Amino acid sequence: MFNGLLTIYKKEMRGYFHSSIAYVFLILYILVPNILFYYFFGGIFGEETATMRRFFMMLPYVYIIFIPGLTMGSWAKEKNTGTIEILFTYPVPEWQILVGKYLAALTLITIALFSTIFIPLTTQILGNFDWGQIIGEYIGAIFLASCYIAITFFLSSLTMELIDSFLISAALLLGLTIIGYLPTLLHFPGWLEWLKVVFIWSSLSTHFSNFSKGVIDSRDMLYYIGVTVIFFYLNLRSLDSRKWS
Repeated sequence: MFNGLLTIYKKEMRGYFHSSIAYVFLILYILVPNILFYYFFGGIFGEETATMRRFFMMLPYVYIIFIPGLTMGSWAKEKNTGTIEILFTYPVPEWQILVGKYLAALTLITIALFSTIFIPLTTQILGNFDWGQIIGEYIGAIFLASCYIAITFFLSSLTMELIDSFLISAALLLGLTIIGYLPTLLHFPGWLEWLKVVFIWSSLSTHFSNFSKGVIDSRDMLYYIGVTVIFFYLNLRSLDSRKWS
């Protein structure tokens, strides 16, 4: 039933690892966030206690660059090179092609994410980490990544150029990430108080704040699942519309 999905997934994973994409992505993901964490955010003892909270607090902004960089070619490159025509001749439903590509990207990001587990493991002797909190933070990071991937996949389906896909995706993710801070930066008149609630509720980073503290809230999980499903649907409609264009 899902043989086509598995075929696409394997094809995408081979594409990542048979080129330099996966290796460059993993190396940069290990180096850049850790340099930022230790040199600009105080490292694991930045709050005078052994914690990775600051690492996960900066993660939404790290994702803004890394995830569009990884997924910008998910559809744009296929259209640019003409391979999308070949892809859709496969006897595989479009949703399985989309999910196969999505799972491959999520797998690579999850590998990169868990490569940072050496931080608490190798420094355990220096402080007692709250492993329940760390597990919650990693779970939240995966939910956040899944949401970012769904958004960038959809935007990639709208363009043919990789740089356009990257810039549009990064700009939208940045906007959806920082929009939750607007109520604290701007003054809203009384009749626009409802807009503050909308900004806070719709922000990608607002729903990640609980996860960054190790708190798993079902409302945050449902938010990320809902956004992912919405952009999956939009992605499928975008791919379907090209048949009639």
